[in-house]
Parts: sequence; structure tokens; C-alpha cells
Amino acid sequence: MSDMEYHELSTVFSSFEDTEEFQKIVESIKEEGLNHPILVWQGKVVDGRHRHKACHLAGVEPRYEYIEDDTSFQKVMDRVVAENILRRHLTVGQRAMIAASLANMTKQDTLKQNTDGQICPTEGGNKKSNEDAAKSLNVSPKTVKNAKEVKRDAPDLAKKVERGDMSLNAAKTESRERKGVPPKTTNAPGKPESMSLDDMMKVSGDNWDSYVAAGALVSTARDLHLQEGERGMARVIMHFLTSREDQHSHSYNAAGILALYEGLGDHIKEIKEMSKYKTTGTKH
Repeated sequence: MSDMEYHELSTVFSSFEDTEEFQKIVESIKEEGLNHPILVWQGKVVDGRHRHKACHLAGVEPRYEYIEDDTSFQKVMDRVVAENILRRHLTVGQRAMIAASLANMTKQDTLKQNTDGQICPTEGGNKKSNEDAAKSLNVSPKTVKNAKEVKRDAPDLAKKVERGDMSLNAAKTESRERKGVPPKTTNAPGKPESMSLDDMMKVSGDNWDSYVAAGALVSTARDLHLQEGERGMARVIMHFLTSREDQHSHSYNAAGILALYEGLGDHIKEIKEMSKYKTTGTKH
């Protein structure tokens, strides 16, 4: 069975090798084989290190999908992020930690390769890199900055955030308390508890990413279908739509569902073909 190096990109998402979930993947691969190929770029695994290790433990030869070596680092990174966002349910803090790890290797025009072939940032690229990493994970640049601070000052708390055991805000507060930094105070008026839909649409543009949003929509639909079934899924959605008191939001929500239904109408045959392949085991 072939060995292959792991690219830095494959390690930015937290490991779960010591969990029951990983053991289920091993057993599933042993019984059914590897369903989802491991992604390789420039001779290294960029996505699928858990599946790769599980294949070795299961005694199954891994299958690989090779990205062209001349594909830009930015495009490879975007694909790796999208693949993982679809597979994992991540908190804001977890996404921020991942963005912080990606931040220094985001922009292709601010990167260079050293003699060992490792990607490293060139001078002056950090600010733009933070913004790009934040956009990829659908968090704010400020959140990425906070994640970097926790990673630097309190690695043990950063690990908790990465595992989803602690919020980023709680980690940041505890980290600063350890250093004796007093909590920040401000005389500025507090933020409103609620915001109109129009206002939310105006302020959310900087963090908007269509691909990430589509991934969240697909994964939510998948989970709702698995939990409620086809009829239950429709019933829950209709209950949500009809129970909204804000008529403005109600019309936007209904229009969005209708647009989704009509827009996917031309692709029903293709989607049905995709749905024919189902596995009863753990996804891997």
C-alpha cells in the first residue's frame, strides 16, 4: 500500500483520529471500500488524510483524485475548504481557527515556495490574506484576528475551540485574563438586539460567499431529510414559513424557497441520478 506525504492544507482541519467517528470510518471502509477519493496535489494529500489513514488501518488500497500540478494554490485551497465545509458541522470559532491557519497561505500573489517546496508568505501579504481566509470560511477578518491571538497566546485554549469544546469569545477572554489584561470597556451605545432583513443584507456583503452558502444549504437539507424524512421535511419547512410574524421576512423566505424549487427544476434528472447511490455506513 503506497505511502504519501500530507500537505499543510490537509492539516488545517482538526484531527479526530482518537474518536469513535474515526473508528466507524475504518470499519465502513473495511466493509464497503472507499467511497470518496483522496485529493492529491503536487504529489501530496491535500484533503482526506483521515480517509487515507483509515484505509491503511482497514487494509484497503486508497483511491486518489489528482489535481493538475499547475493549478493555483488559491483554487486548491478553495476546493479543500468547500469539501470540508460540506462534510463537517463547524462552529464559528472552529471556522475562525481554520481561517487563521490558512491566513498566511491564502493569496497566491503573496506566496513563494522555499527550497523544500513549502508554501510561505512573502512580506506584506498578511492583511489581505486575513481577509481572503475570512471570506473562505464565512467569518469576519476581526474573528480571524482573534483566533490568531488565541493560537499565539493560549494554544491549549485554541485546541478546545478547534474541537468545538469552547467558544472563541470565551477562549479570548480567558487568554487575556491569564495575561492580566483588563476587559475592554466602551462608551459606545450597545448594538441593537435585532436587525431588519434589509439591514442584514446590507451589512453581510463583506462576508458573503455563494459557494459556502450553497454548501450550508445542501448539508442542512441533507440533515433535515435524514432526521425528518421527505414528508416531515416538507412539514417542518412549511411550519417555519407560515409561523413567521414578520411579513417582510416571510415574503423573502417564501421567495427564496420558490426560487430554489424553480431553479433546480431543470436539474431534477441529474439530481435523481446522484441520489441513486446511497450508503448505509459512515460517510467517508
